[in-house]
Amino acid sequence: MVDCAIFTLKDQALHLLLPERAKNLQTGQRALVGGRLHLNVDRSPEDGAMRVAREKLGIDVRYLEQLHSFGGLDRDEGWTVTIAYIAIVQMDQIPVSLQSDLFPVDKIPKLAFDHNEIAAMAIARMRSKSSYSSLPAFLLPPEFTIDDLRHVYQQVTGAKLVKTTFRDQVLRQGFVEKTGKMSTGRTYRPAELWRLADRTVANFNRVVSREAGYRRAIK
Repeated sequence: MVDCAIFTLKDQALHLLLPERAKNLQTGQRALVGGRLHLNVDRSPEDGAMRVAREKLGIDVRYLEQLHSFGGLDRDEGWTVTIAYIAIVQMDQIPVSLQSDLFPVDKIPKLAFDHNEIAAMAIARMRSKSSYSSLPAFLLPPEFTIDDLRHVYQQVTGAKLVKTTFRDQVLRQGFVEKTGKMSTGRTYRPAELWRLADRTVANFNRVVSREAGYRRAIK
């Protein structure tokens, strides 16, 4: 089995997608998105996780990372093992019918099975990895301003970041590149639009710190 902790950014805050179970055990309870691997279709557990998100929700995930494996006699219908994943989806990719199933990560309800344990680990991983990588940028649209990026880092990590210091450090890390465009339709003056320079997550040699921009990573 696979289970996906699907994150998105709603109202500038990190949310987790937790639909109600429609059938089988614990019908009506909220849960992570999960399903069984199809051995004749899925070439890997990652393929299975992406297929489950696509078939059950109509969502193509933007980023997928293996979190942990969970197993036990009492976690589902008898002895089962699941591979849990962190997934990122942009808000505009989530169908309107599912948007009421989004919950702020600090207000997760009681979930089916052991999904509260999985969700807690996924949230901790998301926050931790965001402090030393480009992971939060995957929550943004393909084109964004540096200030958009700063706001999403603040939301995910909880760090208050100084605008000028943050910009300098982002450019030094080199994980974004200019699009040659300017922002439009905003209340403030147009700003340069940027995009990710690579579709893979970049790790930094510094970590996000409060009240500044970054501090050097502890080796």
